[in-house]
This record gives sequence, structure tokens and C-alpha cells, in this order.
Amino acid sequence: MIRFVAAFIFTLALLPLQAAPTETPASYRLGIFPYMAPRQTVEFYGPVAASMEAALKHPVRLESVQTFSAFSRALEKQNYDIALIQPFDYPSVVEQLGYIPLAQFAVPLVTQFYVRDDSRYHSIEDLRGSTIAMPPEPAANTRMALRALHDNQLIPGRDVEIRYFNSHDSCIQQVWAGTASACGTAKPPIQIFEKRMQAKLRAIYDTPSIPHVLFVANPRVPAEQRAKLQELITGWNQTEEGRVMLKNLGFPGFIAPHPAEYAVMRNYGPLASITNGMSTAGKALVLGVFPFLATRQLAQNFAPTLPALSEAAGTTVHLRTATSFDSFSDALASASYDIVVVQPFDYAMASRHGYLPLAAMSETLQGSFFVRANSPYRQIADFRGQLVAMPPVDAAQSRLGRYALRQAGLIPGRDVSIDYRKTHDSCLLQVQQGTAVACVTSKVTLAMLPKELSRGLRGVGRTEEVPGVLFMANKRLPAKTRQRLAAEIVSWKDSVAGRKILQSIHFGDFVPVDINAYQQLPKLD
Repeated sequence: MIRFVAAFIFTLALLPLQAAPTETPASYRLGIFPYMAPRQTVEFYGPVAASMEAALKHPVRLESVQTFSAFSRALEKQNYDIALIQPFDYPSVVEQLGYIPLAQFAVPLVTQFYVRDDSRYHSIEDLRGSTIAMPPEPAANTRMALRALHDNQLIPGRDVEIRYFNSHDSCIQQVWAGTASACGTAKPPIQIFEKRMQAKLRAIYDTPSIPHVLFVANPRVPAEQRAKLQELITGWNQTEEGRVMLKNLGFPGFIAPHPAEYAVMRNYGPLASITNGMSTAGKALVLGVFPFLATRQLAQNFAPTLPALSEAAGTTVHLRTATSFDSFSDALASASYDIVVVQPFDYAMASRHGYLPLAAMSETLQGSFFVRANSPYRQIADFRGQLVAMPPVDAAQSRLGRYALRQAGLIPGRDVSIDYRKTHDSCLLQVQQGTAVACVTSKVTLAMLPKELSRGLRGVGRTEEVPGVLFMANKRLPAKTRQRLAAEIVSWKDSVAGRKILQSIHFGDFVPVDINAYQQLPKLD
């Protein structure tokens, strides 16, 4: 166990810096979707990695991440050689990203509403007026549970209160502690919780079933190795060691994949599709902005957009900020926002989760490495052996910055150290304080920040150019509303009031979106 924990922690430290290999790697990376807390993932899936390693006679390194969005991004980057995914990810992971199904859970997935054994709740209707706990918003069980609530006329925010937690275990704990009436989850997490806590919970409602979780393999894993993995996984229930491992996981076993069964997943849109049939007239809309600045600064910059967007939408638009790229990505994945401002590299993910383009920056996005004016650094190659600050690892400027370093012959993590910060302002602060020699950001961002952060800096080198930031709206908004919003944003450059909005958000003019430009974005990582 100590060996697996140590390897896991080391893996997390390296994960942002590694790109998907193009040849068979020295060790296969096994990713598990984060339905458990990371420490539980190590405990329960360590034996799975060991079993695969023994069968393949090739090292298998277990990995996990804390959020569904981080797991999705790792899949998109082809980081994993083998992965356990939830069924709602099948269309994107298998049909779009090209991962190959190996084995699926032997029984269908049914989400159940669990309550304490001694509770007064005996049916889903009994939950009316109560607080219901849920796993993370993008989780399959959450989506199924929310659909069940709507099908039973229990509308979140009106008839029940929904609270999301970072794992199934945390969701179940709320019920056991009495702070929630029920948790929408599945039998395996319940069995693990009951065994650990000597607890007893009971199910009061079962949703319709869908295909269950499945193991997939990256196409770079050789065919003979994939065949060995499939034979191993589907044969776990035929050996004593395998049955013990499956019992600990709460799994009865796996079978060969039946891809046709997963066709039903294409009928499930993003989470917000549950409410697509409900009228949005008169309902307040939510604007989400990717967290490239501190929340207070974002609120200040985007406050002037709200009256204009509200008038165009015919209803009030509120701003909801996120504290991190992960939390923003999770909100995108669950379609929590009605209107969003996203960076270019999030266009594909937003599109998959039901967002349609409204308007984009007329100018392209490009970055530079900003250093103190009196520093000795004149070109990117001069940063060898130094510490460079960057915004969050998945920020556009960080992707552009890492690529620029590699183009200059500097491998991140080997020739130059990277200090990822929560925001661009925090990144620049490291330079002003002398902690880092440079921060990669853009002149656009500098114009948004207090002068004490941008004063006395100069740019070194330039990154590649990519299409700019864009506004998008969820497809649940009526087409006419989306058209009015798009026309409003594009027209800001043509009026005094509109130009004041543009001056506040500092992104320049907006124009209709060239979809091809975003669909053909280069993969820089």
C-alpha cells in the first residue's frame, strides 16, 4: 500500500507536465474516473493495477484526479493507456477520442436514492421539501438521479434542495450524518460505506437502467496487450484472487463489451437537457466567466455586461464566478451556466456539453513572457535553469507558454521549472516579488490589472497565435434569445455604451464566430 500511495502522489506531481506518448510507454498509465476520493482510489484500485501489470508483464501505474473535468482533460490529451470510464463518457471517449472498449460491468447501472434505514422516507415523493445529496454534478448517478426527480415532478430549487459533494462517499456521509434526506448513488459505493462504517442504508427508489462503467484502452496499446487485458478483466470472477478484488470494489464482474448497448448514451444530452422542456421566460439566467482573474476582479470587469445582456435576453442575467479552472469546467460539464465566456481551448468541451457560439474576439490571442524591466533575460532560451510562473495548468496562456518553451529547446520540468498559479494576477505577482523570473500572460490581461502588478515589466518572446476568447450560450435558451444575445455582443463596438463595456472587459471588439478556427485549434500539449 505504501508503494502505491507513494507512486500515486509522485504521479500527481508530474501529471500536468507530461504529454501523451506516441510510442509504447515504459509504463502504462491506468486512470480511474473520480467517483471515489483519490486516497480511496489508491486503496481499492491498487490491486487492479497490480493484476494488470502481472498479466501484461509490463509496468502499470495507477493514476487518479480529484475532479471529473480533470479526468476528462487527461483523456482528451490521451494521457491514459487504460481507463475506467462512466457510461456518459462513452460517446466522447470511444466515438470521438478513439479509445477502444475492453470490458463492461456485467450488470446495468441503476441509480438509487438511499436513506438511513431508520428514516421516515419510504418513497421518492416523501423527499419533497427536503435536502438531497448528490455526487459531483457530472457523475452518471447524478444525471440519472436529477432526471428521476424531474420525472417525478420534484424540481430542484423549487420542490427539493440539491447539494453536490466531491465523491459518492461524501454524498452518503451526509445521509448518515442526518444533514441530507437521501443520496443519489449506486450499490457498490453503498456497500463499501456500510462495511467501513458498520452502517445500514436502504434504497427507496430505482431509476431506469443504462449500460454500466467500462474499461477502455488507448489505441497505442498493442492489440495483443489489449487482448490480454480483456481476457484478464473478464476472467477476474473465475479466480479466487480476482473474486476478492471484485468483492472489495463491490463489483460482480465484467463481460466483453457490447458497444450497441451504449448507443442509448447519445440520447442523453448535457445535464441541463433535463430542463430543456421548461420555459426559460422570466427566469434569471447565469453568466459564467472562466476564472483567469481573481473573483473580485472578474466581478468588477464584467459587471457592465449584465444590464446589456439582461436587456437582450429579456430577463435578468447574474454573474457567477468560479474559484478555479476545475470548478469552472465542472460547471460547464453540468451545463450550470446559461451564458459563458470561455477561453479558446475550452470551445470543444463547451460544445460537447450543449453550448453554442455567440461572438468571439476579433483579435487573436497571443502571449509573452513578462519579466522585470531590469532583468538580464532577452529571449525565451535565457530561462534555462530558472523558475517561470504560469496561470493554471489548463489556461490558454499556460498551454501557449509551455509550447513556446519547448520550441526554444526548454523542456518543462527538466530545463525550466514551472510554478502554476491560480490566476494571471498571482502569476505576475511572483515576478514583481522576485520569486519567478517570468510570467507568461498577454498584454490584454495586463490592461485589466492594477498598475502595481504590470508596472516595470517588459515582454520576452511571443507565443503562437490562436483564436480569442468567445461568448457561448446553452442550447436550452430559445434560438431567438441566442440571436439577440449574439447581436447585442457584436454591436457593442458601435455605440458609446457598448464601447464602455468593451473597455471594462478589455477583450476588444467581438465579431461572429468562425467555427472552423476553433475546431482546428492546434494541440499544443
